[in-house]
Amino acid sequence: MKKRELVVFAGQSNMMGAGVLPPKIKIEAENSFEYKHKNKRLASQGEFTPANNPAGEFSYVDIEFAYSDENRDNSGNSRLNDYIHTTYFCPAMYNLSPTGKGELSFSTFSESAPQGGACIAPLFAMEWEGLGQVSAYAHIAKGGVSIKHYFTDAMGEEYKEKMELYNEKYGRSYNTQLNLNGRQAGAAEYFCEKTLDFFSEAEEKFQTEDLSRKIFVWIQGESDAGYSTLEYLTMLEVLWGRLKSLGFTHFFMVRIDFFGNKRITNTMDAQELFCKFNTGCYMATRALSYIPYPRDDSYKLYKREPVEYKCGRDTAYGHGNPHINEEGFAIAAKRLAMNMDRVLNQGQMPLLEEELVTVLKYDNIDSIDALIEAEEHN
Repeated sequence: MKKRELVVFAGQSNMMGAGVLPPKIKIEAENSFEYKHKNKRLASQGEFTPANNPAGEFSYVDIEFAYSDENRDNSGNSRLNDYIHTTYFCPAMYNLSPTGKGELSFSTFSESAPQGGACIAPLFAMEWEGLGQVSAYAHIAKGGVSIKHYFTDAMGEEYKEKMELYNEKYGRSYNTQLNLNGRQAGAAEYFCEKTLDFFSEAEEKFQTEDLSRKIFVWIQGESDAGYSTLEYLTMLEVLWGRLKSLGFTHFFMVRIDFFGNKRITNTMDAQELFCKFNTGCYMATRALSYIPYPRDDSYKLYKREPVEYKCGRDTAYGHGNPHINEEGFAIAAKRLAMNMDRVLNQGQMPLLEEELVTVLKYDNIDSIDALIEAEEHN
């Protein structure tokens, strides 16, 4: 029976896709599909569309208001913009001005007036087919959000209980409160809704195929650089518990990039340890961590200048927006596909890039006990 991986791409802006320039790479994937959820919410069934740019969709919070007569254009698309406040999740976008000079605010775009950008999802689908595999995927990401965007109230309570136990056992004073009131209400529940509908409708569409491998791919952490390694690691473990309850079998991490706060190395450490400590979880690539951030001196944190990654942001071409661009996504997609194939089909561990970041502290840690002891002395 032919296997088809079901993949959910989740995270914040560098998963969403938020570069300056429009996509240039032609997506050549003949038998891979993206799941779009809009019609399921409006009618009775979602839609599987051929893998292509842009991935994702404007998942409006108030769907009745978004598609009311006053907000719907003649093609049936919503004119609601200001995606930060009006959507749970949104598609890949690019923000180059139509004049070719200057950059627009992403909040100006809507389903009716989009600028569809590049992201990792369709590039992965193309690379996966190049390895003789096929996939169906859903893109459920949004710029600027914390990992808490994916947390339900119950997940917040689980995090609190875990941190209270660590504080009691080790005599520490980690913050146990996540302040979930600061997240977007309903987003985590909607993530679960779209994911489960994706899995269910895939079973109907691909009835003759083996869909048993359900993959979660994560690019997130820019908003959470203020957390300690243990705190972000614990949040990842709570998230993984929830994902397994939804049916996910594997978690593939695309390690976070520098984004203006060098404390993000805590997040990099947490992501490495999460993959080391948890069954079914794998570091897929460190490539994004090596794309230099243009607005600080993070380049000093590399053991050598990562020249092969220097064009991974459109700032390399004189633009102001420092998000990962299509060139960076293409590198990450190729390595994600290669390492997913190694794990799923070859029974091997991922083959990762040489570690270039010199300031990661916990590469030799082999347990939570050792991490907490190490954090106490750092």
